[in-house]
Amino acid sequence: MTPHLRLTTALRRQPVDQPPFSWGFGPTGEMANVLRRDLVRQGLDWDRLRAVTDDVLSVGPRYVGPALPPGVDIWGIGRQAQSYGNGAYAEINATPLAQADSISAVDDHPWPDPAAWDDQALRAAVAGARQRWGEKAIRVSAGNPFETYSWMTGLEQTMLNLALRPEVVDRALGHIVDYFVARLDRMAAAAGDLVDLWFCADDLGGQHGLLCSRGMYRDVIWPHHCRLHQHIHRIAPIGLVLYHSDGAVAEVLADLIESGIDALEAVQTECSGMDPAGLKERFGDQIGFHGGISVQTWLRFGRPDEVRRECAHLRATLDGGSGGYVAAPSHAVQVGTPTANVMAMLEAVLGPDRLAKAKALARLRTD
Repeated sequence: MTPHLRLTTALRRQPVDQPPFSWGFGPTGEMANVLRRDLVRQGLDWDRLRAVTDDVLSVGPRYVGPALPPGVDIWGIGRQAQSYGNGAYAEINATPLAQADSISAVDDHPWPDPAAWDDQALRAAVAGARQRWGEKAIRVSAGNPFETYSWMTGLEQTMLNLALRPEVVDRALGHIVDYFVARLDRMAAAAGDLVDLWFCADDLGGQHGLLCSRGMYRDVIWPHHCRLHQHIHRIAPIGLVLYHSDGAVAEVLADLIESGIDALEAVQTECSGMDPAGLKERFGDQIGFHGGISVQTWLRFGRPDEVRRECAHLRATLDGGSGGYVAAPSHAVQVGTPTANVMAMLEAVLGPDRLAKAKALARLRTD
């Protein structure tokens, strides 16, 4: 099977020759540098190995709108690098809706222009990516409304507003989804028939439970998820909604399915209620699963044989010969993860023959 066919077939919960593989968020920049260093000693080009092993290509249009201030995005969210010792994350330092405590204040915010992207070039970008890397599944970013609002407001204030001013949150989410719907219309008009995965992302869970109650989610956030996910299905009926959330989200997974998602991405199996066997039993006839290879536990701290065993367990549990599973790290692979464990993961999910072919394609030239 081609990577494109393998992935789309699996997420439609039909049998495949083997579960497809995606790097998802991939290694962090610091971890990618470690892999480049370690694999060059084995005669391998890490960047090419990553590209040839991934069954998914992420493609997006280029921003062509007005120049933005340094460190500030289209929403007015500011970020600056914050060191964590071995690397740095871009932490938020400007929250433009932090003081917006009324509907009028939300309405007065300068919301971004959906036309500030070169959507007409999207089709050519997809064609170019496939010409270079083969017939892989195509993924585009489709929207993250609650996450965007949380970044614009600050998580603590967001939680307070959900409890005390839900109408303010609702109005802001309406503006944000307006933007994403307009973006989706433009992208679908340009290349909707070529896109396989429409990637939506809103973190709803922590390690042990939801960030807010299920009732609060249903009352305030869920209607906007329904609008976004169902709009995707209307304008791009051949595509699949791949929904990302970290953490323990089993409590709202039925609600997310009702909203229109086709697959859950991340699948942090170490979180409460996220046991893969339980997820497959309860929801496996309704959605696919993407992820599960824990960057938090055994990929980072286990031995190569443990990584191979756990990857095999996930495949047997979430695919089991009936499809429904894309093998992938549960999030970004963190610096400190042994290179041997990363290679053990590839061996387990690709199989020795496919990995050998990938290594041959990634072999460094010696002439």
